[in-house]
Amino acid sequence: MAIQPFNKAPLVDQVRGTILKAILDKQFVDKLPNEDDLAGMLNVSRTTVRGALASLEREGIITRRRALGTTINQHVHPSALALQRLVGFTDLLREKGHDVHVEADRSRVERLPKDLVAAFGDSLPDGETFLTDTRFYADGHLAICIRDAVPWSLLQDPSGLPQQGPPTQFDFARAYLVEPIDHAVVEILATVSRSGETRLQMPEGEAFTRLLERHYTREGRMMAVSLVDVDNGYVVFEVVRRM
Repeated sequence: MAIQPFNKAPLVDQVRGTILKAILDKQFVDKLPNEDDLAGMLNVSRTTVRGALASLEREGIITRRRALGTTINQHVHPSALALQRLVGFTDLLREKGHDVHVEADRSRVERLPKDLVAAFGDSLPDGETFLTDTRFYADGHLAICIRDAVPWSLLQDPSGLPQQGPPTQFDFARAYLVEPIDHAVVEILATVSRSGETRLQMPEGEAFTRLLERHYTREGRMMAVSLVDVDNGYVVFEVVRRM
């Protein structure tokens, strides 16, 4: 098991991502190894492993009990985690057996499309916006398209942005924004395809799912907006409730 770094992401976040991927890849099934063994596998300190496990526990991925060790919660699979953006859509589509190809375009824009303007609402940024357009193809068909919008003024170092960034806005914010994203509020919208409504390749009048995500700091400052359009023939999200 090797760490897959997200460029500037803190080591604890890289370790968290590596452990989560190992869980989804079924390298670990019911339980995780103890902290010492994980630290040895990943060649990091126990403190780093402990921080990564604490993050996974907050996200509902694992449960830690002194007598039982660290158990993997049974609801953990991509369809449930994708709605929280805890797992990338590439993994979700591959888990369903598709051959996945991803394309992405990044641009610095002065004016946002109307739907992104509406999504920002009263928090619409002054000045330019960093816009990322990501398209996920499953077996050659456009299955998911995402538009992420971040005010240009919130980027730490625009010249240091990579060609392909981290898989979620949370990872991107930790690595490249002036403040990390603490949480996101997601609206799940049942939407009907109309001319110019979406880039998904579907007949007019056919239903698709749109996720409207607003990303906030711990203090409630809006940092970014994402619009995620999903072809229901490829992905159906699951919501897990825990007591």
